[in-house]
Amino acid sequence: MNLFRIAKKRYADDLSGEGARIYGGRWNRKGDPVLYTSESVSLAAMEVLVNLSAADLPNDLRLITIQVPGSAVMNEIRADELPEDWTRYPPAKSLADMGRRWIESGETLLLRVPSAVIPWERNVLINPNHKMMKKVKVISTDPFGFDERLGSDDG
Repeated sequence: MNLFRIAKKRYADDLSGEGARIYGGRWNRKGDPVLYTSESVSLAAMEVLVNLSAADLPNDLRLITIQVPGSAVMNEIRADELPEDWTRYPPAKSLADMGRRWIESGETLLLRVPSAVIPWERNVLINPNHKMMKKVKVISTDPFGFDERLGSDDG
């Protein structure tokens, strides 16, 4: 299975989950390393766009394609299992608590979750401390840029 993320060039090969460990996220608390990925390139792009203004988009972005072994087991959290306000920002602490329970259980390498940006699509969290992590590989890093119309008043 291939998963996707978009990051600055200097982080393209980093599968440590360090950024999420430092800053926390919707599905993890500060201190918990997690690698956030998406099932599609377009969702990975939307996840970047909601976190940065068009003026702040770096010019050294890379599309990272990550290969996960087909034998990797994946847990899933469905939207109908979540509180009604699960898409709000800042996110409810209960979501990071769910992520922490998944991380601490160590049962699976992957956790499939609905995207707060597009709830019909899925992000996949990767636990960098899982025993199967050594089989996860970056298979490509390609220059990635957003259409210039996103930052213009003409778009």
